[in-house]
Amino acid sequence: MLTDPVFQQAASGVIASVVTATGARFGVTLKAMGNRALKEDEEIVKWFNTYRITESRPEITELPEGVSESELYEILRSDGFHSTVHELLAARLTDATDEEIQRIHEIFRLTLSSIRTDVDLDEVSDALFDYYDGEICGIVGRLQGASSEFLPRIKSEAFSTRMIASLRAIERRLESFGTSSPKEEREFIRRYRNHVLENFGKIEPPDFERRRRVPIEDLYVPPEITRMGSSPVDSVNTWELIDRIDRTVLLGDPGGGKTTASNVIMHWHAKSGDRRVPFLVTLREFASQDPPARSVLGHIENNLETFYQCPAPKGLIAKLLLSGSALVIFDGLDELIDTTRRAEVTAIVERFGSEYPMTRILVTSRLVGYNHARLDDQQFVRYRVDGFDTDRVDEYVRKWFSQEDGISSSEIELLSSAFMDESAPVSDLRSNPLMLALMCILYRGEGSIPRNRPEVYEQCANLLFRKWDARRRIHTELRARPHVEPALRHLAHWLFLRKDSESAVTQRNLISETADFLHHRGFESREEAEEAAEEFVNFCKGRAWVFSDAGTTARGETLYTFTHRTFLEYFTAAFLASVKDTPEKLAKTLAPRVAKQEWEVVAELAVQMKDRAVDQGAARIYQSLLTDRRYTSVQSRANLLSFLASCLESVDPPPGTVRELSRVILDHLFQGDLNHEQRYSPLVMLLRCSSAYRDIVASEITSRVENLLASDDSQSERDALRLAVWCHPRFGHILRGAFGEVSNETKVFWTAFAEENRNRYSSLIVAAAEHDSGFLYLALDMGLVDLEAVLATPDGFQKLTTQGHPTGIFGLVWSPYLLSRAIRLIRGEFEDFPAIATDMERVGRYVLSHPSPPWLSSQHTMWADFVRPRSAEESPELTSEAFLGAAVLMVAVVEHSGNVGIRVGRPQDLGCLSRLHPYFLKRLDLENVVLQPLPIPQELQPTFERWAAKQLNATDDPVTD
Repeated sequence: MLTDPVFQQAASGVIASVVTATGARFGVTLKAMGNRALKEDEEIVKWFNTYRITESRPEITELPEGVSESELYEILRSDGFHSTVHELLAARLTDATDEEIQRIHEIFRLTLSSIRTDVDLDEVSDALFDYYDGEICGIVGRLQGASSEFLPRIKSEAFSTRMIASLRAIERRLESFGTSSPKEEREFIRRYRNHVLENFGKIEPPDFERRRRVPIEDLYVPPEITRMGSSPVDSVNTWELIDRIDRTVLLGDPGGGKTTASNVIMHWHAKSGDRRVPFLVTLREFASQDPPARSVLGHIENNLETFYQCPAPKGLIAKLLLSGSALVIFDGLDELIDTTRRAEVTAIVERFGSEYPMTRILVTSRLVGYNHARLDDQQFVRYRVDGFDTDRVDEYVRKWFSQEDGISSSEIELLSSAFMDESAPVSDLRSNPLMLALMCILYRGEGSIPRNRPEVYEQCANLLFRKWDARRRIHTELRARPHVEPALRHLAHWLFLRKDSESAVTQRNLISETADFLHHRGFESREEAEEAAEEFVNFCKGRAWVFSDAGTTARGETLYTFTHRTFLEYFTAAFLASVKDTPEKLAKTLAPRVAKQEWEVVAELAVQMKDRAVDQGAARIYQSLLTDRRYTSVQSRANLLSFLASCLESVDPPPGTVRELSRVILDHLFQGDLNHEQRYSPLVMLLRCSSAYRDIVASEITSRVENLLASDDSQSERDALRLAVWCHPRFGHILRGAFGEVSNETKVFWTAFAEENRNRYSSLIVAAAEHDSGFLYLALDMGLVDLEAVLATPDGFQKLTTQGHPTGIFGLVWSPYLLSRAIRLIRGEFEDFPAIATDMERVGRYVLSHPSPPWLSSQHTMWADFVRPRSAEESPELTSEAFLGAAVLMVAVVEHSGNVGIRVGRPQDLGCLSRLHPYFLKRLDLENVVLQPLPIPQELQPTFERWAAKQLNATDDPVTD
C-alpha cells in the first residue's frame, strides 16, 4: 500500500471535507426552514457537524510506472475530484440506482485518467472508488443507526434538492469528458488566468483629474463582512469570505465595495493554478435583452471570445461548471432597477445553480430592495458588507494619499490626520468606500470637507463641472456651456428611466437625445442643436468621470454610460427636483417608486434638493406622502414611512410634521404583529434617523405607551411595555441604517430612554416575566428577578437553557440566558464577570441538587465558532460551584453544536474554563488525551469523564458513537 502520509491524509481529508460541506449546506436549509424545522432536522445537522471519519485508507499497493504519488495527491486535492465524492455521497443518501452509481464510478476513472492519458490508471481509480464508496456506505449505515428518521428526512425536498440536482447533472458531466484534450484545456486555463490577473489586478479609483490603476495591495482595504442572521455575530473579511463561498449573496449599500470585492475575489482565484477558475457575469450586460440573448454558459463563452479574445475549447466551460472547478460571480443584481426584471434574473441564477450544482456562486446586490427578488434562502447564505469603521477609513486615506506624486511620508501623515478630523462630522458618508474616495479627491482639490450629504454631492458636482478644468488651465469653449448641468440632468434621467438592458447607449443616441434637449434652449435650428450636442458629448466622454466606454454594439458602435452610478442618481434627482414645479408634484412622482422600495437614493436626494429650493418643501412632501391613500398594502405603507423617516437625516421639516410622522408610524406598528418586519421597520428607521427630533419622537412613544398601559387589554399592555423597554440601540434590527451606523449621540439618547423606561416600569417587567420568556431574560439581566428562585421552579432551568427568548418586537430572539452567560466567560467579557460568576454559582448549586444527567433538554440554538484565539494572560478564578455550573452549560453547547472553535494545543482560548479543554478534545475526537481532574466537587468528576468518552450526554439526546 502507498504509505506517503501526505497522500494518506489527503485521501481521508476528502471525506472530511465532503461531510463538513454537506453538514454546512444542511445547516443553511435548516435555518431557512425556521419554525417549519423539526427536531429530526436539527439532529441531522448536528450529526454531520460532529461526525468523525474512520482511520482506514485506500488500498493502493503501487502506482503505474511514470505516475508519482504527488500527481495523485494533486488530483485528490482538485475541486473536480471533491465534487465527484460529493456526488457519490448524494447518490448513497438518496438511494440512487446502480446505473447512477456506475456513472459516478466512470467519472472516477475519467478524472484519474487526466493525470496521464498514456497510462492505464483503472486499477487506481477502482481502488479509490471502492474506498470512498465503502466509507460513504459506512456513513449512511451509521446515520441510519443513529436514528431511523434521519434518512427519510434527508430525502425530503428541503434537504435533497441540491443532491438530486447533482445526480441529474452526472450524465452531462460524463459527456463533458473528451470534448478537448487535457493539454489544450490546461493551456486555455493558463492563458485565461493571466488575462484575469491583468484585468482585475488593479483598482481604478474614481479620479476626475486622471485615470489611475493602482495595484490591489496598494489601495484595497478589506471591509468587515457579516453573515446576516447569525448569532453570535459572525464576521469575516474578504479573504475569509472566499473560503466560505458556496451559494452566497453579498449585500451592501451603493458604493459599499461589493463590485470591488468581486474583482478582488476574481484576482485571488486567478493567482494560483490550484484555485477555482473564476468567471464574472455582470448582470446589467447579461440582461442586455429581454429575455437574455444567451444562457449564462453562453454569456461566459461569448465574453471569453469577445472581451478576453481567448475562446475556450469546445465544452470546457461546461466541464468546469459541472465538476465544481469554477466560481461564477453574478455582479450587480441591484442595477436591474425594475423589480420584475430583477426577479426574472434571480430565477435564472437559481436555475443555473440547479443545472450546475457543484459550481460555487456569488451574487452581489444592494441591501435595500433585495427582498423583492430574493434568492432561495434554503440554498443561499446572505452576507452584508459593513461600512468602514474609523480604523479602515484611516487606513484607506493613508493609502490614497500615498498614491499622490511628490509628497513625503510626513506630508501624507499630516494630510491624513487633517482629513480624518475634518470628515468626522460626516462619518456616515466616509464609511462608504466610494464616497470616501470622492471625499479624498474633494479634499485634495478644495482643502475642506462639506458637512452634510447634499453638500458633498454638490461640491463634487461643482468641482467636476465648474472648477476642475479652470484649475488645470484648460478652457473649452462649448456652445452649450450655459446648459451643461441641465443637459447632464436630462441625460441622467433619460438613462435612469431606460430599461436596464439599455442603460448603455451609443454616441449617436447620446447626441440625438442631447440635441432634442438643446433644441429651443438657445438653439433655434435642429442643425445647430446637433452640432452643439456633438461638441457637448465629446466634452463629456473625454472626462472619465462623466461617461465611460461600456463596450460596443454588434455593429461596432461604441457604447457609453455614466461612470459612477452615484452621479447618475445625483443628476437624476436634480432633474426631478428641477422639473417638478411643486413639492406635491415631486411627491406624486416619487410615491409609486418609494412604495416599491425603488429609487431610494434618487428619491432622498430629490427631497433634499426640493427642500432647499422651495420654502417648506420637505413639509409639503411629507404631508403629501402621509396623506396619499393610493398605497395601502402593509409593505407599500412600510416602505413609504421608512423612506420619510430616513429623510430626517438630511432635511428639517417642522416639528409638527415629525410629530405626525411619529404617530402614523406608531399606528402602523400597532395595527399588526410587532414582530413583523413590515410593521416595525419604519419605527427602527425613525429611531435611527430622528437626530434633532429625538425628543419629539421619544415624547410620542412615551405618550403611546402610557395610553396603552392604561387600557384594560393585557395584550396591549404587554406590547406597550415591549415598545418602552426595547427602543434601544442594542436591540436595533439589522435593516438599512442599523444602529451600528448612527452617531454616538443617538446611541446615548436611546440608551438613556430605554433604561429610564426599564426603571420606571420595573414592577411591570417582573409581572410580565412570569408568563413571557423575553421579559424573563430582561428581568434577570436587570437583576429584578432572582435566578435562584427561577431555578427552583419546575421548568426554570429548561426555560433558561433550551430555547431562545423572543422579545415579541423587532424580530429579536435572545440566545438561552444561561448558555449565553457561560459563553461570555469564554469570550473574555469580564466587565460583568462578578455578576456572571454569581449566576454560574447558582447553576452549580442547582447541578449539585440534580447530580444525575441529563441536565438539559435538547436545544434549539446552534452555536457558531465563538471560541477565539486568546493570549495566555490570567483569567479571573471561578469558585468550585461556579466552574461546575459553567462546565455543565458548556458541555451541553459542545454536545449540541460540535466544535465551536476549539483548537488542539490552545487551552488558553477557553479562559477561566481552560481545564475543560482536554475533555472537549476527547469528546470531539480531536486528540486522545489524558484527563486531569476538574475543580469541581469530587463526586461529579466521573460524570464529566464519561461525558468526554461519549458514554453519556448532558442533554436528553440519545448517546451515539
